[in-house]
Amino acid sequence: MKTTCLLFLVLFAFLKNGTSQSIRSSSGIQDSLSKLSSRIWKQKTDSTRIHSSEVFLADLQSVLKSDFYRAIPFDSIQGITRVASDDGVLRIFTWNVPLSSGLNKYFGCIQIIRQGIVVIPLQSAVGFLSCSETDLLSPQNWYGALYYKLIQVEIGEKKAYTLLGWDGFNSDANRKFIDIVSVDENENVVFGKPVFKTAQGIKSRIIFEFAEKSNMVLRYDYQAIMVEKRNKIRKVFNWLIVVDRLVPMDPSLIGIKKYYVPSGDTYDSFIFSNGYWVLVEDIDAANRTDPQNKL
Repeated sequence: MKTTCLLFLVLFAFLKNGTSQSIRSSSGIQDSLSKLSSRIWKQKTDSTRIHSSEVFLADLQSVLKSDFYRAIPFDSIQGITRVASDDGVLRIFTWNVPLSSGLNKYFGCIQIIRQGIVVIPLQSAVGFLSCSETDLLSPQNWYGALYYKLIQVEIGEKKAYTLLGWDGFNSDANRKFIDIVSVDENENVVFGKPVFKTAQGIKSRIIFEFAEKSNMVLRYDYQAIMVEKRNKIRKVFNWLIVVDRLVPMDPSLIGIKKYYVPSGDTYDSFIFSNGYWVLVEDIDAANRTDPQNKL
């Protein structure tokens, strides 16, 4: 409550001093939110960090619901990741609170901007273990991740949003996700959609788990790749999701994901085609090109 009051006192001071236009168009409100968010990681105990994060989430939701701040990007709040859709409909804010156990507690919210504004909090459990590649999840049973990329696509003439995210899973392993979030006409949000075509069948999301001290590539890139069609191989330019091939540190560790690391020389990808993200293996990930110059 004290933090919420402080936020609005700060905003009132800006308005009283005649700088409302500055707040609307510059970093004023984002600086105020940054001061509040920075308190989360200054706390000394798990319980106080979680409490500070819950208070900040309430404050952030209050600001995001206001039509007065609709045009502000909110892309520079300290400690908060933010992704946004090209159509201006969706913005997702996420952050994590590292705990003394080596696990993470995640917080976030989704802002939906249509005729009005709807803000939906994301609720995660600590160390979410049951998330699978086939589950369809609501914001109320979110697995928890920091999203760093949003890719807008169309599936069956409806917009959907592909997310790339990171999860500091536990003290032994990290995870990365490729997921889909969909929003219907009633602002109902669902994570997961069976649109990932892999060698193991169709999945609703892709989950990568790997050793805690390693880091894997998961990025959206414009690549020139070689494709075989009608017994001919030709170069195709396309946007795709590039992925490190993960392998066990030793053959005896097959299946124990906390011992998996990037191979270092093999990359796979997912290419969006006909409403599906299709796995294409063994690409040359160094073959990056400029989308403005395909020659």
